[in-house]
Amino acid sequence: MAEADLAAVLADVGAVNVFFAVAPPPPGPGLRPVADLADPGLLAAEVERTRAALAAASGTAPDRVEDRVAASLFFQGLASRLLSPVLGAAVAHGRTPDPAGLRWRPDRDGPLSFTAGGARALTLPAAGPGGRAAAVADLVGERVVDGVLAPVAAALRARTGVAGGLLWGDAASALAGAAAAFAAARPGHAPVARAAARHLLARPPLRGLGAFAPDPPHAFVRTTCCLYYRLPAGGMCGDCALRPRP
Repeated sequence: MAEADLAAVLADVGAVNVFFAVAPPPPGPGLRPVADLADPGLLAAEVERTRAALAAASGTAPDRVEDRVAASLFFQGLASRLLSPVLGAAVAHGRTPDPAGLRWRPDRDGPLSFTAGGARALTLPAAGPGGRAAAVADLVGERVVDGVLAPVAAALRARTGVAGGLLWGDAASALAGAAAAFAAARPGHAPVARAAARHLLARPPLRGLGAFAPDPPHAFVRTTCCLYYRLPAGGMCGDCALRPRP
C-alpha cells in the first residue's frame, strides 16, 4: 500500500474518536518505537505520568494513587490506543498499519498517542473458514495483543506486581469499547467489528475476561476490575465486574 493510501485509511478511521487517531509523523527527533514501551525505564516514566494525571483529576496527591492502579489504567489506555485503529482499519478497509512500526514521544504534553512514522501497511489475509471477522481477529491478536501488549503487560507485572488477569481484563474492555465505538460510527461494519471482538475474547489471553450480551445494545461486562474505584472520588466503569447487575 502506498504511503498516501495508508494515510487515507488512518484519516478515515481516526474520525471515529480520539482512540482511533494515528497522526502523520511530526517533524523533529525524539520519536520511539512502540516496542520501547516495555523498556523498564520508559515504562516507569509512563506509569508515573499516568499516576500524576489520575491524581490531578481526582484532586489528590500522587502518592495516594497506588502503583497497581496507575499501571492498570495506563495499560487500558495503551490497549485502547492500539486496538482501536488497527481493528477499525482492518474491518473497514482490509488494510492497517503494522503496530510494530508506530511511534510515540516520551517528552510530550498530554496523553499517549501514536504516529505512523515507520509503520508499513498490512493487508488482511483472505478470509478462511471463519470469515472476515476471524481474519481480522487473527491479525489483531498476532500484531497487537501478542506483538505489542504482551511484552508491556509482562514488564508491568514485573514492576508493580499487578495481576495478569487484571491487565488482560483491561485489554478486553478496551477491545470491547473499540468494537462498540466503531459499530456505532460505522453501522455497516458493525457485524464484523463485533464478531472480530468476540473471536478475540474467545482466545487466550483474553478468554474468560468478559462477554457481550447477545442482544442490542450488546453491552459488554468484564470479569475483572480496572481498580478505578480505588481512586479518591473514583467509581465503577459501566462494564465493571463489581457493578450490581439485574
